[in-house]
Amino acid sequence: MSIFLHPLLRQSQHEVVPDHRCYILWDLREAPAFSARSVSRLEHSIPHSHLSQNATVPPTTLLYITIGILPESWAITVQNAWSITVLDVLASIYSSLLTPLTHSEWDRLSLKHRQRVTGMFENRCRLSANEQETRSQGVLRVDCLLRHTWFAGLTISLEVENSCILSLRRPR
Repeated sequence: MSIFLHPLLRQSQHEVVPDHRCYILWDLREAPAFSARSVSRLEHSIPHSHLSQNATVPPTTLLYITIGILPESWAITVQNAWSITVLDVLASIYSSLLTPLTHSEWDRLSLKHRQRVTGMFENRCRLSANEQETRSQGVLRVDCLLRHTWFAGLTISLEVENSCILSLRRPR
């Protein structure tokens, strides 16, 4: 059975506004309910009435999201017993990327990637309001994205049912 994504979540083949191929402007390091913006109305958060809409047609209760630059074992599972909403998708991506890396996950990264991730981690600690608290949380999956921390939309996977691929981009 095919599913279709809500327009807010979909990656477009064409620019929806200059330099954007998605209707959402969102830094994945920030909570989506407050920081996700519509590219057509950047001064306002996306209304709750839009975020509470079904994420797919037909509605589904289970969705998998992978990020091409991260291991497949880090796939994000989105669940809602009634129907997955746009906010469910965004919140699941956000919470998944705030997951601390395990020692085995860290060990699987190449030396070069570990060095880059360490730089991102150190930068995140320096910029945080409470450096010691941030440091105590350790390296997070979001650090592994390096500078590709902006939402660029989802595309339906043709290989796995109820599965999407998350595209990322660098901030401009």
